[in-house]
Amino acid sequence: MFAALGVRQLAITATSTRERITQAEFEAFYLRTSRTLHGYLCRLSRDPATADEVLQEAYIRMINAPAMEEQHRKAYLYTVATNILRDGWRKEKRDREWSELSAVTEPMHQNFNLPLDMATVFDRLSPQERAVLWLAHVEELSHREISAILNVKEKSVRVLVFRAREKAKTLLEEAGFRGTHE
Repeated sequence: MFAALGVRQLAITATSTRERITQAEFEAFYLRTSRTLHGYLCRLSRDPATADEVLQEAYIRMINAPAMEEQHRKAYLYTVATNILRDGWRKEKRDREWSELSAVTEPMHQNFNLPLDMATVFDRLSPQERAVLWLAHVEELSHREISAILNVKEKSVRVLVFRAREKAKTLLEEAGFRGTHE
């Protein structure tokens, strides 16, 4: 998954620059977390290449971070990855606004007439709604963990999850999907 550095190279870098995490510990942690973090990043960014880059940067930052316990390491990793994506979106927004001011516009999206599926529904949600739903239902994190990752109040997470679910439900109903409630 890493474009420039392999897992072993990252682990060697970690052990040679800081004696905080051993190579074996890093490899085990990477194997436990990289797949789900990559899935989370793919859903949020909608681009596997961007997800790969952010994944690599997040692990590098984790390696260079002060020593921390295993449970905090995962939350730190998701927080860093989410913030890297947000920074990228802000940069894209600034670039887009600049290009609009410069009167240089190009068509950005094409309609491929794809059938509606959950990926399409996810695409129509805001980045925060996608993150909240993914962390709550795929990663099965607690509201406390989600609040730490997204940097929102713990009590706000419940509201954010509810609103994101309702919006996703509305989008599915608009597309003709009628679920059964038993």
